[in-house]
Amino acid sequence: MTAIKRKFLMPALVSALTVAGAASCATGGADHVAAGTAEKEAPAAAKQATAPSTEGAPADPFAGLTAARIAGDAVTATKGAPSLRLTSEGTNDGRRVKVDFSLDRSGTCTGGLRRDDSEAEFAVLKGVTYVKGDDEFWRSISSGANDVNAANDANDENDQSGQNDQSADTAVADELVQLLKGKWLKIPAGAGASARALGGACDLDAMLDGVHVADAKGATRGAAAEVEGRKAATLVKRETDGTRTTYVAAEGEPYLLKAVSEGGQAPGTVLLTDFGVPVKVAVPPTAETVDLRDVRQSASRTSGL
Repeated sequence: MTAIKRKFLMPALVSALTVAGAASCATGGADHVAAGTAEKEAPAAAKQATAPSTEGAPADPFAGLTAARIAGDAVTATKGAPSLRLTSEGTNDGRRVKVDFSLDRSGTCTGGLRRDDSEAEFAVLKGVTYVKGDDEFWRSISSGANDVNAANDANDENDQSGQNDQSADTAVADELVQLLKGKWLKIPAGAGASARALGGACDLDAMLDGVHVADAKGATRGAAAEVEGRKAATLVKRETDGTRTTYVAAEGEPYLLKAVSEGGQAPGTVLLTDFGVPVKVAVPPTAETVDLRDVRQSASRTSGL
């Protein structure tokens, strides 16, 4: 029995779309928020934390706080957000990736992903997951499904196939592209179905759990800035492989607004907006969807097994 027939599609969706979840922490290493624990803050850092003020300027909400403390407050505030929108652009495994999705704590989620020359849209509502991709996306998914499961088959004593049949793989990919051309793949609700399909990218709690407060050593307050018209404090951390800058809202809740990684092998930018804005998902019409079970049946017929 081929790997595609036995475990078709879901593992590859995880492989292809987990990048969205990775980006949610921050693309290209920007997830290393320029921060640390307050207990380890040095007196010198406290001096660096106080931004200079000009006469008549609004009071600095972070006056007297170290960069580490500011980042800690930002992580706490962001983890308390009921919903948000994340856009990201950067490099992942040598590929250019762009992500844009909105999600909330109930699991409602909608967005899109572009990876090199392939694109996909996805939506999750009440546990049901919908994915729509272009031809290149589905071909990569089909190939990925086979690659992900090859190692499993190599150790499967009940699998007599030994090697993957290249021609069968191509036939399955062609069938998948035709079956899903212009359609949405519908993954029925179930125990963790959307999380498995999208690599946890639409799980807000899991995504924010990946936002860590790193070592404060070397982090300093940078110049005041604006992100999408919102005043922000900047926290800068320079390392041997480049510079990471984190932007924290200086008005209202001290949300993490932006993270930028410059230099190194994986530069990237992550932008967080629409905190607390309800996430609206348009469910695709039934005529434009294909059920995952139908895809699996088609793959089995095409493989001839």
